[in-house]
Amino acid sequence: MKLENITFKTPIHQITSLYGNDNEIYFKRDDLQPFSFGGNKVRIAKKIIEHMYASGCDTLITYGNKRSNLCRVTTNLCAALGIKCYMVSVTDDDHDDKKPFNGEMAHLFGAEVVICTKAEVDDVVSELKEKTAKNGGKAYYINEPDAVINQASTYVDVYNEIIEQSKEFGGFDYIFCASGSGTTQAGLTIGKLLHQDSSSGPKVVGISIARVYERGVMKLKEHINGYMDLNGKEISQELIDNEINLATEYLCGGYSLFTDEIKKACTKMLSVNGIELDTTYTGKAYVGCEKYLKDNNIKGKKVLFVHTGGLPLFFDLLNEN
Repeated sequence: MKLENITFKTPIHQITSLYGNDNEIYFKRDDLQPFSFGGNKVRIAKKIIEHMYASGCDTLITYGNKRSNLCRVTTNLCAALGIKCYMVSVTDDDHDDKKPFNGEMAHLFGAEVVICTKAEVDDVVSELKEKTAKNGGKAYYINEPDAVINQASTYVDVYNEIIEQSKEFGGFDYIFCASGSGTTQAGLTIGKLLHQDSSSGPKVVGISIARVYERGVMKLKEHINGYMDLNGKEISQELIDNEINLATEYLCGGYSLFTDEIKKACTKMLSVNGIELDTTYTGKAYVGCEKYLKDNNIKGKKVLFVHTGGLPLFFDLLNEN
């Protein structure tokens, strides 16, 4: 398998809004990426492995919880490429004792899963690095600062892809995405900041699916400023602050928590548009996007929602019914 073949330029098309608001809603279909059930994490995992190789490492330490799309894709990619992989699986956001498909697939792909709390992560990662070194290898941890900056850079490229594609539709006024770790939103925001038409480009809005406002904005600033410093870009903090738009009103209490409305929206989206959403990421963010438009009295605009994938989580939802 060749690493360069696992991603491609994903299509954009208009959907029928489930809420009937006075805007044109379009989806950027990153859920259709051609590897491991698709999603934005395919693009990010590709960057992770490229950076791992460039760093002279031969072992990957991935991180998430049992619902993590990133853990599914990174463990799958490691299996496909013959890379030793550890998955540090945190229990803090579990909320239940169910076994989601993403977590089960990490075992299927042969990753060595280490379960711990968030407070124990640093010690666990240090132990895994030492273990790898004793065996003559070198481990790459996906949450090191430079590794996270590298992940955010993935969606800088996607922003440019969107701007090129948007010409077919007469441009977009807004770009919405689910914002969890913040790398996707940060990348799109960096893309706008670097774009020659940044002053008039689409407004990038993240719908938080995990973090409260203060922590979410802090992480976004870390990603964006880290990228600018690493790449020698000089953009004022005021301009950066003005471009960070994180909506936390639709958080529903935290990661993997959702309302009955979100659950119904996921099944209705499949019925009306033939597109799968999930209650953890995309369904929660889509409902938040529609409510943001309504709450802010936004009408007559062209709105792009970046569908970041998570197909196995949709089947988790079906399993509950």
